[in-house]
Amino acid sequence: MKTVKTLVGAGIFILLTAGLVWAAGSQEGAAKVFPPGPEFSSAVTPSDSGTVKPVNQKSETPLRIAVLGLENNPFWIPVKEGTEKAAQELKALNCTVDWINAGAQHTTDVFSKAIEAAVVQEYDAIATIAGDSGIVPYINRAVEAGIPVATFNSETAEENKRLFFVGADLYVQGQRAGQGMVEVLNGKGKVAIITGFFAVEAHELRRLGFEDYVKDNAPGIEIVDRVENQDKADIAYTQAQDFMTANPDLAGIYVTAGGPFGAAAAVEDTGKAGVVKIISYDFVDETMEFVQKGVISGTIGQQPFAQGHDPAIRLFNYLVAGQVPEAGRLLTKADFVTKENIDQFWSK
Repeated sequence: MKTVKTLVGAGIFILLTAGLVWAAGSQEGAAKVFPPGPEFSSAVTPSDSGTVKPVNQKSETPLRIAVLGLENNPFWIPVKEGTEKAAQELKALNCTVDWINAGAQHTTDVFSKAIEAAVVQEYDAIATIAGDSGIVPYINRAVEAGIPVATFNSETAEENKRLFFVGADLYVQGQRAGQGMVEVLNGKGKVAIITGFFAVEAHELRRLGFEDYVKDNAPGIEIVDRVENQDKADIAYTQAQDFMTANPDLAGIYVTAGGPFGAAAAVEDTGKAGVVKIISYDFVDETMEFVQKGVISGTIGQQPFAQGHDPAIRLFNYLVAGQVPEAGRLLTKADFVTKENIDQFWSK
C-alpha cells in the first residue's frame, strides 16, 4: 500500500474497500494508507459513467486535483466542460479541480512536463492523457511520491501504477468502424486512412482494429494509404483531396481521430458526397452536421464529458474515502451514429 502524510481529524474511521482496510489514525500527521487499485487490465462500462457522484464527505484539509488535457480540436470542449462540472461539485467539499491545457499533442514530451509540474506544485492527485509508453516513468514517479494518478482518453498498453483509466476501448472502436465501412461499401472498394498521430497508441489501436476487421471480413476492400493529420481539420481537408486525386475511384475515407469534418468538407466540395463514404469519431457539431447531411456515413462516440468529469470525481472519492473503482479500465459508451438515428444523439 502507498502511504502519504496528511492531516486528519480527531475521529478514527475505517472503510472496507475491495477487501482491504483503509484507515486514518486519530493524531495529526498520521499517515493515510491508500488501498491498491484494481487489476490494471480489468474493464467494465460503469452504470454511472458521466454521472458518478462525489462521496458526501468534506475533506479535512484542502485538496487539489490537476486534470491535464488538450485543446487542439473541438473534441476537447466537452471534456473540459466535464472537468469544470466536477470542479463545481467538489468545491463545497474542500477540493479544487484545475483543468490544465498541457500543450498541442498527446505525446510524452508534452505530458511528461505537465505531470512533473503538477508534482512540483504538490497536487494531491493527477488525471492525465497517456498517449504512449514513454509517459509510464512519469506516472510511476508521481505515484511513488504519494500522488494518485488516473488516465483518460488515451491509455498506453504498458502496465504502470495509474489507479484507473476512463475512456473508450480503442481497438474495439476500430473494429466497429471497420464493420461500418464494410457495410456501406458492400465489402469492396479502395479506402484511405487519416489518423491523428502514428505515435499515439490510442490512434494506432483504432487504425489496427479497423484494418484487422476489414482484412478478416472484406478481402475486396483495399487500403490505399495511411497518413497522419495531427488532429487538424485543415490538414485532413488537403489529405482527402490528395487521396481523391490520386485515386479517382476512391470509395471510402476512415478518420481515426480529430478533424474528420475537414475530410468531409473536401468530399463535399469535390462533388463526391455519397460516393466517397466517411467513417469517423465523436459528436462535435462540425462532424454531426456532415452526418446529418449524409456526407459522413457514420461516427462513433466516446462520452467526452465523462472523460473530463469522472476522473476528478473518482480521484476525490479515493482520496477522502479510499473508494476503489470497480475496474482498472472504466470504459465509456461507443454509440454508432448515422443520418438515420442522429436525432437520438444530437440536435442542431
